[in-house]
Amino acid sequence: MNRKNQICTLNLSDWAAITPLRVTRASGSTQKRLAEAFAFLENLDLQRANGQDRLLGKVVEDRIIWRELLELELQEIDEQIEQISAAAAENSD
Repeated sequence: MNRKNQICTLNLSDWAAITPLRVTRASGSTQKRLAEAFAFLENLDLQRANGQDRLLGKVVEDRIIWRELLELELQEIDEQIEQISAAAAENSD
């Protein structure tokens, strides 16, 4: 992972950049989890670059990535439900 590539890093090194995101539940623990996952993946990438096994930690890496993708999908669904509920409340008035 290249720190200059915001897609790969999710810009996690700059907390101000992710603060505006709607991380409503357990914001501190979410940031901590993301930081720990990012540090693990970055360390894994360095080990792979140093000539060690290219598949080193692949299962764990996949789990981290899928967990975060699922979390993003759940946040999207929560936001959609909130929008639908708000629209229904407005229409019932």
